[in-house]
Amino acid sequence: MSGDREEQLLLRVQDKALADRIRQVLRENADTSTAPKLEIHFDENGSGRRGTFKLGNDSFPLSLQDLPTIVDSYKTYDDINLVKSANIGQVLVVGKEGASQSQATKCKDGVTLVMRDARKRVFQKPHNVDLATMRQLEEDLLILASGQAPQNMEITDVEEEYVVRDDGTGSWQPVTKQRAAAAPTTKKQKTKQAPSTSSGPAEIEEF
Repeated sequence: MSGDREEQLLLRVQDKALADRIRQVLRENADTSTAPKLEIHFDENGSGRRGTFKLGNDSFPLSLQDLPTIVDSYKTYDDINLVKSANIGQVLVVGKEGASQSQATKCKDGVTLVMRDARKRVFQKPHNVDLATMRQLEEDLLILASGQAPQNMEITDVEEEYVVRDDGTGSWQPVTKQRAAAAPTTKKQKTKQAPSTSSGPAEIEEF
């Protein structure tokens, strides 16, 4: 708590064995006098982002990093209704025992798997393209959208087919053989000879 404002942080542990120990300590209803203590200490003389995570007598390097996104946090009293409690923008990263202290201030990954390496994929630096090139590109796109070719360019319609090789691989190749023209369809007629009621020629009915 900072004054009247509640602050929440995520805890990310890189050592799976340590994560299992922390989970066990939090879930067990053991006597607080015998249970190992969880402690977090920051270096007040530094940037305030480096510190030490302690579980009992074991110490691990700790760093405070900024998440690439904002994570919403909710609380519930009945497992039905949710009430938003905070925005989470930072994560406490606990390194492996004996590892060097991380100097990173920004976390490259988000919380879920789909946000892995999100800072590089989503938040890329803008491309340095001059204004004249952007205007020319916009004009060329408008010309292409109208069905015409930009200046000094030619549009070629190439028909391709997917060709599978003997080894099972395939690729798109231009069609070289001209397809045979389809045979003209003819309407079949069925005739029958109507019985003759006179001495004249027989009549043919078509149906």
